Amino acid sequence: MQMSNLVYKVLLIDDDSDDYIVTRDLLEEAEQASFELTWIDTYQAGLEALYADRHDVYLLDYHLGAETGLDLLQAAVESGLRKPIILLTGFGNYDIDRQCMAIGASDYLVKGKLLTGPLLERSILHAIERTQAAAEIRLLTHVLQSIHDGIYMATEAGEVLFLNQSLRHLCACPPKPSLGKIPALHDYPILQKLLSQGTQRQSRQKQPSRILKTELSLESSIGKDRTVLLSESWVKAQHQTLRFGMIHDITERKQAEIERDRFFNLAIDLLFIADTDGTFRRVNPSWSNTFGHTADDLLGQPFWQFMVPEDNNSMQELRETLAQGKEINGLELKMRSRDGGYQWIAWNLVPFPQENLLYGSGRDISQRRASEARLTYEALHDSLTGLDNRVCCLNRLELAIEQQKRNSHEHFSVLFVDLDNFKHINDSLGHLAGDQLLIQVSQRLKAIVREIDGVARLGGDEFLILLEKLESLNDALKTAYRLQNELQKPFYLEGREIFTSASIGVVFSNLSYQSVDEIIRDADIAMYRAKSQGKAGYAVFDQTMYLQTLHLVDTETALRQAVKKREFRLYYQPLVHLHPPHTLEGFEVLLRWHQPEKGLIPASEFIPIAEETRQINSIGDWVLRNACEQLKTWQMEGKVTTDLYLSVNLSGQQFRDPSLLDVLDTILEETQLDPRCLKLEITESSLIHNIQAATEIMELIRSRGIELSLDDFGTGFSSLRYLQQFPISTIKVDRSFVHRLNNSDRNLRITSAIINLAKALGFRTIAEGVETHEQLTELQTLACDASQGYLFSKPLPAAAAEKYLAIANPH
Repeated sequence: MQMSNLVYKVLLIDDDSDDYIVTRDLLEEAEQASFELTWIDTYQAGLEALYADRHDVYLLDYHLGAETGLDLLQAAVESGLRKPIILLTGFGNYDIDRQCMAIGASDYLVKGKLLTGPLLERSILHAIERTQAAAEIRLLTHVLQSIHDGIYMATEAGEVLFLNQSLRHLCACPPKPSLGKIPALHDYPILQKLLSQGTQRQSRQKQPSRILKTELSLESSIGKDRTVLLSESWVKAQHQTLRFGMIHDITERKQAEIERDRFFNLAIDLLFIADTDGTFRRVNPSWSNTFGHTADDLLGQPFWQFMVPEDNNSMQELRETLAQGKEINGLELKMRSRDGGYQWIAWNLVPFPQENLLYGSGRDISQRRASEARLTYEALHDSLTGLDNRVCCLNRLELAIEQQKRNSHEHFSVLFVDLDNFKHINDSLGHLAGDQLLIQVSQRLKAIVREIDGVARLGGDEFLILLEKLESLNDALKTAYRLQNELQKPFYLEGREIFTSASIGVVFSNLSYQSVDEIIRDADIAMYRAKSQGKAGYAVFDQTMYLQTLHLVDTETALRQAVKKREFRLYYQPLVHLHPPHTLEGFEVLLRWHQPEKGLIPASEFIPIAEETRQINSIGDWVLRNACEQLKTWQMEGKVTTDLYLSVNLSGQQFRDPSLLDVLDTILEETQLDPRCLKLEITESSLIHNIQAATEIMELIRSRGIELSLDDFGTGFSSLRYLQQFPISTIKVDRSFVHRLNNSDRNLRITSAIINLAKALGFRTIAEGVETHEQLTELQTLACDASQGYLFSKPLPAAAAEKYLAIANPH
């Protein structure tokens, strides 16, 4: 027999050295194991060694001086020593044998001829094995007693071999029966009833097995109606059949399952449990409420088949993600309803690979998606007309620019459409009618262009049309022509027939455009050029337009600084009485702008810009104040008499400004100038917008003693029937008639008619632009009252005007 590699430490406690030598020799004869022997010859040293517990087995001699080996054994057991102890004695004695075994010895050996090496070896090894087995049994028992589940073991006949504390507590089992009595199942009525329920259920199965697993109800000491899971195995052991079982209290789990089922069925969200491939195993009632699908419709069907076709491309990617055990949260999909419609659902999909299950919960977000779609639509469309709005228009235009960069042969064009005279329609008929007109206009614009083209309302009465995939500029011009023809047809608003037109700016794409802003800027410039050319037309943008616009912008910016920098100058052109002795009546005040870089700029070049940018009011107020201050200074210095007057031009905006009268009163009060020394010139175009309002303002001005002149008469379109209503004192004949007096009989007759009409209405006349003696003679013949022009003097700065005064009015 091959010896084991194990070496066991053996301690011999014996007061006889010969016994030590014999024991050593016997252990050296061992065949199955190796032993390392240690000898102690006193009781006290042996007791300390037992307490230290550094050996695998202990051999105690019965005789140890005054004490015995039984005393030492008793002390060792009481100290908790679990190692095997073998008692050695020189004689056989049944009482000693019984006592030592009762105390806890592993074996009892008689020294002498009967004690051989194999016997000693076998006794030690068996003692060690029994001790190890006992330790394992103690550990196993401790584990079984510590388990929360109930554990039992019984024979096939019903004898109970083991019950752990959990089962005793669960089944209200009585304490362990008295020693020597083997308990039976009838000693534990609750357990007996429980096991019989399980046996009956097992017998009802078509193919009963030796392994029972079933759920049962139990009345226990810890509460009524407990639900337990009984797991019992029938095994063969030591020539008999044993029933080994575990009883697991699943009451809380079952209650949780009931509550989970209740939640599952009552949940508003869509819930499902499916196989890993998505085949439905369970669905809650919300599926029927949301999609109309019953459980029978769904069970056995794959989740994926209810997705819309356009999501099929992403299906494989989703399935691969789930197959990897990864969750998918917030997945928004359109799902097919039973009636063929679709609902938007936000899904959370959680795979459980260990269970081969897929759990899903979905929330109906159709209303939210509809709201988002509506908000997106509203964010990109005009609320009144339904057309694209500015944001959407800019986005489409950016895409068009990028598309042309990729394909230089594919052109686009932008048409900037602005309705002509929309403000008049809006003001006269009201905003509701104006809105209806814009709606009808948008419908016509949309009908004219192709489906691929975009029509947007930028705001007010401005529209922008994007024409895509064009071959040439001529394609865009054809569309502009059709738009104008369509818009010139009558509109019907509140039973009225309304006519309008549009001015259109056209920009044709080229590779130099890098931004949307550049295109819209140029289209806007072209539109204003079309409007300035008489409206109801179109203009194609070119670089000259941009340079002109840039000049206007620069001029506007410079104008805003001109007053602060004192760059404006007043010039004075004499007004001369035409009949001898040709005395000086007064001066017309003219504005000039002295710009450091460009020199003297006449008013005709910057006044229109000042009017367009609404700077004309502040400039006009400056002119009035400085002119009055200058005349008052001349009067105080004695250079003029109070008979001389200044004639100052009022722009149309100034004339319609509600603060005009307050400005006049303030200037006259501060300068202390006699109102009769001031005349104001107004053009016909300033009066035709609202004849009644214009007349009222003129009356208020005249009531202050200020006379009014009608400038550039004959060039406007005012009705003669209104002319006699205006409280004016003078009519000025425009230079365009005076210039051709000697060359055109027609102009002579017109000028004569104007002067005669003025005299018939009681007005004085002043002729503008007199440059030759022949013109002067004709005007004298026609009995014109006064004139101005280069024949008498060009416009003069203040210092030169003072010299002119000294010559014209010598003392």
